[in-house]
Amino acid sequence: MNELVFLTDGSVNAEPYTTGDIIAKYAGLTHHGVNAKIETFKKDLEDFGGLVYFMHKPPKGSKGGRPRKVWRLNDQQATTLITLIGNSRQIVFLKKALVKQFYAMKEELIARRVAFKFGKQSSKGLNDVIANSDAFEDDSHAYSNLNRLMYKQALGMNTAQIKKLRGIPEHQAITEYLTADETAALSKVKSQTSVLIELGMDYKQIKATLANQGIIYQIKLEKPQQAITG
Repeated sequence: MNELVFLTDGSVNAEPYTTGDIIAKYAGLTHHGVNAKIETFKKDLEDFGGLVYFMHKPPKGSKGGRPRKVWRLNDQQATTLITLIGNSRQIVFLKKALVKQFYAMKEELIARRVAFKFGKQSSKGLNDVIANSDAFEDDSHAYSNLNRLMYKQALGMNTAQIKKLRGIPEHQAITEYLTADETAALSKVKSQTSVLIELGMDYKQIKATLANQGIIYQIKLEKPQQAITG
């Protein structure tokens, strides 16, 4: 039961959920049986939020089978549904595992959101420092160049590489898709860069100075746990 709870996307605004298929699998029930239960108690489950689903298609090349409806359930909906299904030892074990994973996922999201807020403050401070710097007075690309440098120094990848790795939409800020540890590393490098700018250093000097400490937190290659797609 390593992966029972997922995120709607990889951003700090994501919401955790499980699915009817997950409940069916670990409760020892059929997909059809769980879906029937959801349909029967749909109005009760909607007391805890809107119910949505996606269509899961059979693997390409497989024989037979049709797309099937897979319901998403938030923590309250999942807990309520399991209670309605029964209280066998297997179901109780699943319920406990789901509660733990929902809690852990919410704690991680809270940590990321807090780090994101602090990160926005450090970015604003850096902007002000650059605007008041004689070394970057005539450099219209100062922030973008320094931004790429800071990401590389903090996380071992530049902004383009991180966007590709995490599948971040073009209009979305990268900081919305970082973990709390990654955001903390980036904030640290931004603070260091602000100090170096205030000391009168130019881009080359800042790059050389930051390089001496090595990468703060090497970004993980895998994407954050996200939504299942059909």
